[in-house]
Amino acid sequence: MLAKLPDTNPRRVAVIMGTSGSGQSLLDALRPLLGKDLANDLQGVFVVDDTLQTAAALPFVKELCRLTWGVREFQSSHFEQAIELRIRTARKAVAELAQRMGVSHSFENVQGSTVGLLQETAHRADITVFESLQMFKAAPAFPPARKIPAQPRIVVAVDDLVSGTRALIAAILFAGDEMHRLSVLNTAKTTAEQDAIDQVISTLIPDRTVRTKRLSKPGLMNLIAAARAENAGMLVLGTTEKLLKPESLRSLREELSCPVCLVRRWHDDTDSPATQPRKDES
Repeated sequence: MLAKLPDTNPRRVAVIMGTSGSGQSLLDALRPLLGKDLANDLQGVFVVDDTLQTAAALPFVKELCRLTWGVREFQSSHFEQAIELRIRTARKAVAELAQRMGVSHSFENVQGSTVGLLQETAHRADITVFESLQMFKAAPAFPPARKIPAQPRIVVAVDDLVSGTRALIAAILFAGDEMHRLSVLNTAKTTAEQDAIDQVISTLIPDRTVRTKRLSKPGLMNLIAAARAENAGMLVLGTTEKLLKPESLRSLREELSCPVCLVRRWHDDTDSPATQPRKDES
């Protein structure tokens, strides 16, 4: 069991939802985080991307049904109605989850570049969770027969002791009672740092079997490839300045097929200047 650390300020947990996502499934995935500590503030952020808003302004567009593969014209007024419906649905779902978990909450719908709004939210929130674009791609018409899919795993990348420890704590909560589903990617650059991280893993997860892997090649794309190989159902990362650059957030959204959790802060005692997310020099 993790020791509960004192926390006087609510932890801001932001969930980014959009018009093409399954907001309810993303909210359900947040329960392990919200259920362990009442000092949380759930912040729902519904993003209407500029690209979609531009399409909604056209006289009509064509919609492809993934179930029947039929095509129909979709009037701009229908777009606006559909967006408003999804916003109301998302707002209600956030409120219901907050009530069930006993935490405070807020909700806002914003328009703009999804990557830009994600970057802004991740800078001000303590924990930010969002879905990737590949989660919404159509499934193959003829899936492979006799193939049992592997159980999705909770994958956490640990790059340093500060941001990595925060991410590891969050990943442990996501895994819950199924610690066998937890995969730890040790991405430290030196052997000494890797050994120190291994010690932290042993301390936080004593007497438990956890899959660990050391990544010899640095870089976000290699990390994404490793997460894919682990069949990630959730990727948890400690927030760094480099990770919050637009190109990094864009890669996470476009190259993964699972939700992503960015952990900037966990408890008050991690907020001193010495333990702030480091700024990568590379």
